[in-house]
Amino acid sequence: MDYSAIEPGQVLSQRTYQLNADAIAGYVDAVDDRSEVYVQAEMQAVVPPMAVAALGLRGVIEELAVPAGSLHSGQELEFKREARIGDKLVCQATVLQNSVRGEWRFLVVQLSAEDDSGLQVMSGKSTLVVPV
Repeated sequence: MDYSAIEPGQVLSQRTYQLNADAIAGYVDAVDDRSEVYVQAEMQAVVPPMAVAALGLRGVIEELAVPAGSLHSGQELEFKREARIGDKLVCQATVLQNSVRGEWRFLVVQLSAEDDSGLQVMSGKSTLVVPV
């Protein structure tokens, strides 16, 4: 990918995810979070907020084909409402800034996730540092 051609305002990723029990159980196992609210057996269990953030960032990383040596240097996230197993989320990532300093490119990306009712679940931004 030609990172120099990425412009502020450009949508990098827009993906829809169905939050299913198996995927969320895999996330909970991977991060070893045993909070009771996340390991409930019922189908309306609350999804960990950082699982939503991971889905939002996943599209960015895959679309950019982030090279080895890249850093996820920061993020600011706000969660507006809970997501539950069974919900469908639309995650979008839009470029806020694309700049070069020395041998590094800084990409600041706005992240958002909305449920299938159009209500915002998460908003925020993430900064990726990519070798030039």
